Amino acid sequence: MNLDSEFDEPLTDEDFDFLERFLSSNAVCDDAMDVVMLHGFLTAIISGPNMIMPSAILPWVWDARHATRQARFLSAGRARKVTGLIIQYWNDINNALSQCPDLFEPPLHTTEWKAEEILILDEWCEGYCKGIDIDRKAWDSLMELHPDWFNIILLFGTASGYQDLVQRDYTIEQRRSFTNLLKASALNIHRYWCENRRELMERGERPHMISVISIPKAATSRQTARSDSDEQDENEYEDLFLVDSLGPTTEDAFHPLALSPLSTRVTHGGTSVDVHIYRSESESRNGWILEIIDSFGTSTVWDELFPTDSAALAEAFNEIDAHGIESVMGDVPAHVTKH
Repeated sequence: MNLDSEFDEPLTDEDFDFLERFLSSNAVCDDAMDVVMLHGFLTAIISGPNMIMPSAILPWVWDARHATRQARFLSAGRARKVTGLIIQYWNDINNALSQCPDLFEPPLHTTEWKAEEILILDEWCEGYCKGIDIDRKAWDSLMELHPDWFNIILLFGTASGYQDLVQRDYTIEQRRSFTNLLKASALNIHRYWCENRRELMERGERPHMISVISIPKAATSRQTARSDSDEQDENEYEDLFLVDSLGPTTEDAFHPLALSPLSTRVTHGGTSVDVHIYRSESESRNGWILEIIDSFGTSTVWDELFPTDSAALAEAFNEIDAHGIESVMGDVPAHVTKH
C-alpha cells in the first residue's frame, strides 16, 4: 500500500511512540486498537487472500468492536500524519514478511506469570482474528486445509480459545514456545496466500479488492477487554490530539480541505518535521494554511494565510533556515531524552 514515497520510510522510534500515544488517547474511543493489536490486524490484512483497501480497514482501527466510532483530529494535517503512520506501519510489516521473514517480530508486551516473565499474545492474536473476519469466507479454505497454522492464533484471539487456555495448565516452557509457533504460523499463512495470488495472476486473474466496510460476523473475534462506553468525558483530561470531529468518517475528514501536493517532510540535523499545506475547498479564495507538526505531535499553525501553496512552503523553509528547525517544534516530552 503506497500512497506517497514518504510512507516507504520505516517507522522511527519517535513515529512508533507518537502512533502508540494517539491510539491510547481520547481522540479515539476505548475500543480503538493499540499498536500490538494493530500489528496483528495489519499482518492478517497483508497476508490474506484478497486486497483490503485502507477505506475498509481504518474504521476498525479507530473502533475494533463496531467500526462506527471515528477518530477525531486537530486538523487535516494531523489526520494525514496519523493515517500516514499507519500506512508506514503497514509497509514495515509487509517488507518484513516479504523481504526479511527472519526479522518478522510482533511487538508483544510482557507480563509475569507463575513468577516468570512471558510474552502476551492475546492482543496480537485478537487483531489477526479481526483481520480474518473482515474477509472470513475467503479464508475458510486455508483454515480447513491447514488448521494447525491457526491453532495458536485462535487459542489466544478468540473467546472459545481463551476458555481453553484458562482450563489447561500450560507450563512456562509451553507458553514460551507459543511465541515461536505464532511467528511460524504467520509466515506460513503469508507464504501460502502470496503463492496463491501469484498463481491467480499467472492465469490472468486478480485477487478480489475490498474497499468498503463490512461488518464481520462473530466467527473468530473475541470482545476486547476495554470499556463498552460509547461516550467519553472529553473534559476528564486534556489531550493534544483531541478537538472537534472533522466529519462522520475518517475519509470525510479530508473532504472539506484540499491538501497541497507540496506538503512534505523536512529534515535538518537528523530532526524531522511534517509540513502540511491545505485550504478549504469551499473557501479556496481565502488562501492556503501552513501547519508544521513535529515528531511528538505538536502542531504549529501560521495565523496568516498564503496566496499560493508554494508561498506557504517557502515560508516554512525560510523559518527553518533562519531560526532552526527547533523554532517549529514544541517542548520535548518529559519521558523522552533529547540527544
